[in-house]
Amino acid sequence: MTGSRARGGGGDWTVAVEGFWCTVRPPGRELPAQGWKLHVSAASSVAVEVLSAVASAVADDPCAFKFTADREKLHEINSRNSERGSAGKFLTVYPGDDEQFRRLAEELHRATAGMPGPVILSDRPYRPGSLVHYRYGAFAGRSALGNDGAYRSMLRAPGGALVEDVRAAVYRRPPWVADPVEGAGSTTGGKPAPATGGTPAQVGGNAPAPAADSAPAAAASGAPAPATGGGQVPARPGPGARRPGGVLLDGRWALTAALRHSAKGGVFLGSDRTTGAEVVVKQARAHIEVDRAGTDARAALRHEAELLGRLADSGLTPRVHALVEQQDSLFLVQERVPGQALGSWVAARLRRDGTPDVRWAEAGPLALALLDLVERVHRRGLVLRDLSPGNVLVTPDGDVRLVDLELAVPAGVLAGSAGTPGYRAPEHSGPHPTGRAARSTDLYALGGLYFLLATGHDPLLPDDLPLARPVGERLGRWLALAAREGDTARRLAPLVLGLRAEAADQRWSLERVRTALAAEPAPATVATSTGAATTVATSTSGPTAPPVAPPALDRLLHDGLRDLARSATPQRRDRLWPTVPNGQLTDPCNVQHGAAGVLALLARAALAPLPGPARERARATAAVAAAWIERRCAAEPVVLPGLHFGRAGTAWALFDAADALDDPGLAERAAGLAARLPLDWPNPDVCHGVAGAGLTQLRAHRATGARTFLDRTARCVRHLLAAAREEPYGTVWPVPADFDSALAGATHLGHAHGVAGVGGFLLAAADALADSGDPALAATAADARAAADRAARTLAATARYDGPAAWWPQSHGDPEHVRLAHWCSGSSGVGTFLVRHWRATGDADSHRLALAAGRAVLDARWHAGTSACHGLAGNGEYLLDLAEATGETRFRHGAQDLAALIAARTALRDGLLVLPDETGTTATPAYGTGTSGPLAFLLRLRHGGPRMWSP
Repeated sequence: MTGSRARGGGGDWTVAVEGFWCTVRPPGRELPAQGWKLHVSAASSVAVEVLSAVASAVADDPCAFKFTADREKLHEINSRNSERGSAGKFLTVYPGDDEQFRRLAEELHRATAGMPGPVILSDRPYRPGSLVHYRYGAFAGRSALGNDGAYRSMLRAPGGALVEDVRAAVYRRPPWVADPVEGAGSTTGGKPAPATGGTPAQVGGNAPAPAADSAPAAAASGAPAPATGGGQVPARPGPGARRPGGVLLDGRWALTAALRHSAKGGVFLGSDRTTGAEVVVKQARAHIEVDRAGTDARAALRHEAELLGRLADSGLTPRVHALVEQQDSLFLVQERVPGQALGSWVAARLRRDGTPDVRWAEAGPLALALLDLVERVHRRGLVLRDLSPGNVLVTPDGDVRLVDLELAVPAGVLAGSAGTPGYRAPEHSGPHPTGRAARSTDLYALGGLYFLLATGHDPLLPDDLPLARPVGERLGRWLALAAREGDTARRLAPLVLGLRAEAADQRWSLERVRTALAAEPAPATVATSTGAATTVATSTSGPTAPPVAPPALDRLLHDGLRDLARSATPQRRDRLWPTVPNGQLTDPCNVQHGAAGVLALLARAALAPLPGPARERARATAAVAAAWIERRCAAEPVVLPGLHFGRAGTAWALFDAADALDDPGLAERAAGLAARLPLDWPNPDVCHGVAGAGLTQLRAHRATGARTFLDRTARCVRHLLAAAREEPYGTVWPVPADFDSALAGATHLGHAHGVAGVGGFLLAAADALADSGDPALAATAADARAAADRAARTLAATARYDGPAAWWPQSHGDPEHVRLAHWCSGSSGVGTFLVRHWRATGDADSHRLALAAGRAVLDARWHAGTSACHGLAGNGEYLLDLAEATGETRFRHGAQDLAALIAARTALRDGLLVLPDETGTTATPAYGTGTSGPLAFLLRLRHGGPRMWSP
């Protein structure tokens, strides 16, 4: 964060840049907690003019405002990849009261009149076509930790109740406030524009009606909208009119369903009322940018229509029916081509038998069809620039079609960065690359599609920094591992490496690829793009064979611990370490996305038989992390019970740190936190609820010996016994439907949120309570053991089999094809409970199912990410559980296979090998979703010890 002062409006204003925003505040003005805020959008081309106009107006009528801190961040706000509820919000102005709101709204509208900018879907436009929008919301950042462990922006309603400030792509007005523009038409020049953002869900005629307290949902965003009624302001008449059975566009095209939505606009299914033919309609909203050059989405859609016309006789693309303009949007109506997106086609053909690839009988013809597609496009003088699985459709007869050409250009024209991550050539990476469009970029992307056929994965890896290693070193190990087990991987690996050479002039030609596709592969060698060879030991013994080459576990561990030390930011108040995008609003002290999971790993490493410097580094970083967590916890009054999203995991990590640091005071404070965990909680699960809190009571009893933690464990047991429900297939623990949670009404089977996790706690509680010597606790232990037995029977009744492997769905009623393998909701997590149940009771069904779950984990290893929650690290931990429980070497060999797959995806960052997080492209440290979970698995694989977060 940087700060400065500026003169204006009669005093010194403070200017602060922190992260995404630059915030400007006038002297002597307190920011209201909530109220009507103004958002001003701007196309990138006029951003300076819009900022100048707003700053001038606010200087004369002072209040706080903020704006995106640089042009790159404005591009993010205006891009097609922006969140729909945030897109377009270049400037935010915070008026002090309703009167100032009205003055500034009118002044800003006048000052920016005629300038271009996108419509803001979460807001209401001040006037039709205005850059000025408004909504009622929180100002001062009041947020509360919700029941699911994420911070939510909150409003205070009359009477003091807190209500979430929902920021969606539709205008909402709290029922207790009046619209300050709608009720002031005589003084501000007329009615506001209709509310925006309501259109996508309304296509098809089955959208819910707007809430009574909301502003009218209409079509200022440019998509087709129904007529409004009930005294609300109607949308102006336009080509998008409501008709029975759908929305009618331009009097002819009936839109019946929405396929997807983005900031750029929707993609809709429909039909031609004249011929009855099915159509697909793509929307482009004004001033939403599709590339770093700032190309308007409408211009890109016109360009795509032109190229589709140019290829109309090729059979490679859908036919164009019409271009329709409506309000601020352009719609492309085109032929609907039957088929599946390539990514879905591949996913549907991956097997659960331990092989990584699509069978060559299907993959070979498709690889040739993709080659033909690229060759035919190039013959017509075009470069696709975004050849990716989402832009290729596979028809029922196995042919391929291109369905998105907005980034394609004639070969040789000057063009900026383009492409999908994983398929974008290196020369199109970096801040603002611009160059002549070259066919070699499509060759690189074609290699990515072949990688997908060979492995079932997009070719995503974190960037090496500052310099990238050769592709043979980066993707070569991954491909070599896949080629041991898969015929398609063995055949396509040399082509992938040849097509994905970093240097464009070294990539294989299409002619060379065609020759290689027709040839029989060398069975034991994968050639790299530079002519070197990677030896591949082909194997028929399946996943029980040792890996191709032992991964450098010691270096991965030591480098990983060093990376944790250097990436910690104890000076920051918000987060000690960065996290993945979907974790940025979560509690920074939790296990899943926050510092507690990292701390527990560091504590384990500090006590492991690592070299002295590595242990000391882990110990020092653990001390920093424990101190930061305690400070941050002290600032948060809400204490949630869950092990992974609540304070239960935080307390557990502090106990572990106290052991590693030999700090009795820290252990005492951890016990105090454990004693404050709520136990009578509606959610019964491990991650968010009572079972997680109960596990930490057991950890606290082990640390302190205090009887109170056994009593609290018994309270958790009794609560869960009361919360159990009987279904025809067995005992379950649902989340109440009226609980304020995204999981409300869920009845899951897995470890994170369902039967397996609850059963695991009940089993552990039964053992601890039975050993207490107290008759009352012993009776509770018997009840807990009986409930754990019922949980095991539920899981036996819901298993789904593929040969010797057992899989589980998330919930009993899921479609038959849903068969999951991971810790959170699948075989790995279910098996984690079943193997313990077998060892505790000798139950033969649990033994059989635990082994079958292990088989599923082995069979699924190729198609997983690296994380602990839903990836290779959590699955590898289960294989080590099985190896310890059964003594069978096949499970330890399988764990080594998983470690090799993890090691194959490393990045080299300033000399350190770091692992990817769940995104595949970044390396954030959290336990559940980041690098600490895989490091914990590798530490246990290398040096033994109990599983983390386990009784």
